[in-house]
Amino acid sequence: MNGSQALPWTRACFVCGQDNPHGLRLRCRLEGGRVVIEHTAREADLGWKTFVHGGITMALLDEAMAWAVMARSRRPCVTAEMTTRLRRPVTVGMRLRVEGEVKRDGGRLLHAEGRILDAAGIELASATGKFMAMNPEQSQVWTADLISGPGTLRPEDLFPALP
Repeated sequence: MNGSQALPWTRACFVCGQDNPHGLRLRCRLEGGRVVIEHTAREADLGWKTFVHGGITMALLDEAMAWAVMARSRRPCVTAEMTTRLRRPVTVGMRLRVEGEVKRDGGRLLHAEGRILDAAGIELASATGKFMAMNPEQSQVWTADLISGPGTLRPEDLFPALP
């Protein structure tokens, strides 16, 4: 999977869910082996004054890393562990680039790294995470919720081993 390819999304996910009225409704794309999300921090993302809530920052990192792991492993996965470093404040109105990539496939656990950059390329936050595959029942329920549109990687192409 080289170049840039849009990834499917779900209905209810806080980050990508199209039907979540409180969510971010963002789209992920594959770009040269890493997952990229672009987001302009909103007032609804506030934690304190003009600072974006750290939980929003972590959710963005988690989403990018999880999709990177799923695109690489070709199976639905969930976060088992995540460590985040908030380096600089993320503020309302900032244009963010979130990146996630797989660093190691350790068998049962896949290891990923993520980072959030501002428009100038300065790193605002970083994370590492460990991810594990969903069981078959969870995988079926999750993939049934995936939506794809024109120019989007189809779920059956992303997860060919699933019925």
